[in-house]
Amino acid sequence: MDKQFDLIGIGECLIELFEEAPHIYRQSVAGDVFNSLFYASRLGLKTGFISTFGSDNLTKNIIEVMDREGMDRSCTSLSKTKTNGLYLISTNESGDPHYSFWRSDSAARETLQTIDIKKLEDYIASSKYFHFSAIALAIVYEREILISLLKKLHGKTIITFDTNFRKGLWDDIGKLNTFIESASSFVDVLFVSKSDDENIFGVRTAEEAMKQYQEFGYNMIIYKQGGYDVLAWNGNTTIRVPAIKEVKVVDATAAGDAFNAGFINAQIKGENIRDSIYFGNQCAADVIGIKGALNMSFRQ
Repeated sequence: MDKQFDLIGIGECLIELFEEAPHIYRQSVAGDVFNSLFYASRLGLKTGFISTFGSDNLTKNIIEVMDREGMDRSCTSLSKTKTNGLYLISTNESGDPHYSFWRSDSAARETLQTIDIKKLEDYIASSKYFHFSAIALAIVYEREILISLLKKLHGKTIITFDTNFRKGLWDDIGKLNTFIESASSFVDVLFVSKSDDENIFGVRTAEEAMKQYQEFGYNMIIYKQGGYDVLAWNGNTTIRVPAIKEVKVVDATAAGDAFNAGFINAQIKGENIRDSIYFGNQCAADVIGIKGALNMSFRQ
């Protein structure tokens, strides 16, 4: 059956404040799944976002970006009482970002309470791919509704999950651990970064991590290691794809999100896993050379 969308995602769009100089911040918008949708849109995919936005006056900036990039917002809503989440970024000389978040009572947490579940089911089923992350899983109230919905939709859309981890969002990391152990029954593609894996499961080698995810039952695993090789499991064999070298890192924010967009884009266009990873690496390399999550010059 023909699909109306290429990629739909659920999550939170925050207000981003990037420290340009001491006590001077530049304002933008960002959020891990939102970032992937932004980059996917820039690559020509038809995208849609599921979320609830705040009642503050910065929501207009989110809507402006979505409309300009052609991101569908028919499954977004506006909270009457909550504001958008907010975060600050500062980086060290190596481009490693440090984040400070204000999101504990953000509007996005209400997403599954404000959107009709049948409408949501039909919307997700209308897309070739559906993307969510551990951040989306952590912030939404009634996450069991989302999990139940995805189990029901498995086989109707390709479901991708990123283990993107923020310690402050999980009072009990065991809940995330348990989810990852069981989600292979409905997650088709697992995106993992080395840092997320170590934060969730403890320090171990990439090979040890890949082996455990295989034992959990995942048929496609993409294991990212920053500037080192990406490892992939396709259900039969492990593939190793070198990272793109000699890229100056200004800010690593959203590199993984851009990778995900590039990988999904290449898969939709019929590329094999190796070439899809290589293209994902190219997209990530294009993003780490700018400050903040959204590179407004990406693929223009």
